[in-house]
Amino acid sequence: MCFRPAVAESLSKVCPECGFENTVIATQCIQCNAELPDSVPGMAGAPGMPGAPSIPGAPKPPSMPGAPKPPSAPRSPGGPTS
Repeated sequence: MCFRPAVAESLSKVCPECGFENTVIATQCIQCNAELPDSVPGMAGAPGMPGAPSIPGAPKPPSMPGAPKPPSAPRSPGGPTS
C-alpha cells in the first residue's frame, strides 16, 4: 500500500497574517515574523488511526487467535507390558 499526502499544499504552513507559505517545521513566518499554528490543516488523522470516525455498517477487524495449547507428554511405544 502506498501513502500519499492528501494534497501537496498541506506540506506547508500558511501565515494567518500575511498569507506567506512557510515550511512545515517553521514556528514563525519567514516574511512577517508572526506566530504560525502548530498543526497543519488537512493532516488531522489517517483512516484506521485512533480518533478517526468509523464507517457505519463496516465489518469489524478479525480478533486475535488464542495461544496454542501446550503439547501433551509423549506416550511410550507399545504401552506397558505386564
